[in-house]
Amino acid sequence: MQKTKLILIIVPAVVVAAAFLLTFTLFSSGAMSQPSTDTGSNAKLNIAAVCEGALAYMSFPDGASAEAFVQECKEGKHPEVIEQWKKDNGITDDRAI
Repeated sequence: MQKTKLILIIVPAVVVAAAFLLTFTLFSSGAMSQPSTDTGSNAKLNIAAVCEGALAYMSFPDGASAEAFVQECKEGKHPEVIEQWKKDNGITDDRAI
């Protein structure tokens, strides 16, 4: 009985200590740092990421068609993708991107 009480006290203490150390380690290494809030003129829109991200909401008969769409999007032939991205991210002013 005494051994069970000891285990019930030590195990949660070890788990809490491990969680604290892991969190501290991740934050100090920058693995869980907050994203940049740069909304100034230095912030740029990554067209490739937006066009490739649009594939998650679309379907194509094959990979070649999807790659062609991304290439056309990067060339500006699918402005609706950029407009939808701006709408999804609450951007109403083009100067913000």
